[in-house]
Amino acid sequence: MSAHIKIPQAHHRLSIHIGVNGLSFVVEDTQNDDCLLCKSHSYAFPGNDYNEWAKEVGNVIKQEELLQKRFSNCHVVLDTHRHTLIPSSLFKPERAIEILEQLFDVAYLDEINYTTINPLESTCIYALPAPVNAMVAKHQHKAKFYAGIIPLLRYIMEQKEYSRALMCYTPTHADLILMQGERLLLCNSYAVDRFRTALYFLFFALKQWQLNPKSLSLYITGSFTQAHMKQLCTFFPSVTIATNPANPLPTESMNLLYGPHFFPVST
Repeated sequence: MSAHIKIPQAHHRLSIHIGVNGLSFVVEDTQNDDCLLCKSHSYAFPGNDYNEWAKEVGNVIKQEELLQKRFSNCHVVLDTHRHTLIPSSLFKPERAIEILEQLFDVAYLDEINYTTINPLESTCIYALPAPVNAMVAKHQHKAKFYAGIIPLLRYIMEQKEYSRALMCYTPTHADLILMQGERLLLCNSYAVDRFRTALYFLFFALKQWQLNPKSLSLYITGSFTQAHMKQLCTFFPSVTIATNPANPLPTESMNLLYGPHFFPVST
């Protein structure tokens, strides 16, 4: 689909993934689940300077005419390590920011959102950087924003293996989710400086929960190199790129980087 000849229709959904390494987006026809367009742009996210990050995102939007058009259905998944899960029975919306401030630095204008994960009877509370949100909302007034951990949770919950894990790796953070059957064991984000550090946290979590790597199904998504994947395969007999086999992204590299992030997150 070409941006200058196609106008977004009511049944078109724009899904945007804003990560630390770049912005990618998918346009889908929700009537038949067809992927009409899928593109990505790389940039260098400057540390925790969210104003500079917003400028990088703004530059991508300026390059893509389609992203400047207004969609009535727009999901934005933004990588943020500032998230936590609590039992829904204990959750009170008015205490969301108080809970996050006990764990992370939260700026005054940051958007504090929460999403209920019904099968887990849990609520995910997360903080989204105000400058990045504002940059997207300027063009997509009806955008709904989610933390990157939410589609990852929904993905791993749908897998059928009993003992399973999902690892999302970036050069600055690694998200780890462990499940046994329908039971969530762990959902956490760790600051990392290299792949070896992320691998350490993975094995530490497995040891903590007494899970055998040989009987675990590991799903991966993110900035993995071929060397990283080869190393993982020496420890885990089952390593799978986390993507949707029914509607994969156009290339293997895009599936690895972004696969689970474009699943509907509001169902």
